[in-house]
Amino acid sequence: MSVSTLSNWFRGHDFSEEMKHILTEKALKKSTAHMQSLNRIRGDLLKIHYDQAEKEALVELKENIRNPLFISAVVAYWGEGDKLTRHHVRIANTDPEMLKMFVFFLKNHGNISMNKVSLALFIYEDLDDTLCRQYWSEKVGISKFHKSQVLPSKHKTRRLPYGTCSVVLTNSYLKKKMTVWIDQLPEMVLNMVPSETS
Repeated sequence: MSVSTLSNWFRGHDFSEEMKHILTEKALKKSTAHMQSLNRIRGDLLKIHYDQAEKEALVELKENIRNPLFISAVVAYWGEGDKLTRHHVRIANTDPEMLKMFVFFLKNHGNISMNKVSLALFIYEDLDDTLCRQYWSEKVGISKFHKSQVLPSKHKTRRLPYGTCSVVLTNSYLKKKMTVWIDQLPEMVLNMVPSETS
């Protein structure tokens, strides 16, 4: 039976408030159960995703423990990178050479497409945003920028002429690996150093 036929039959007849309430409650329970089921599935898939990233990270750390680029990038991120968020790989510094090295690591070890990597600047209010972007783009080799964050100039003598730059990438898989590398690296390196004998 078509919906239009039913519509004609019940035109002018209104459901009671009780019936409306019952139907609404049923629909809500069904929707809630469906969402809970989807969330459980999503949670299971994420766990598999992160477990795989962790396994790969441990293998890659062992393979690259003597690779200067790999170790330098992990140590740089350990000291200057974002370790709080789950999805963002973000490292900030005032030295363009350090950021250039990290971008080189992303490209050559992480197999990251450079069009997914961007820069974000923290600059003083009296600096020229365009000139600062040009400086960092030439030094680091990335031309894509987020909106710059402008800070008040508090020190007239101790200022950064081009501000602070962050390399930014959204990649939860690589971020999981990075946390594993940072966690496992100290013990692995220390075990490689001969212990002093008295």
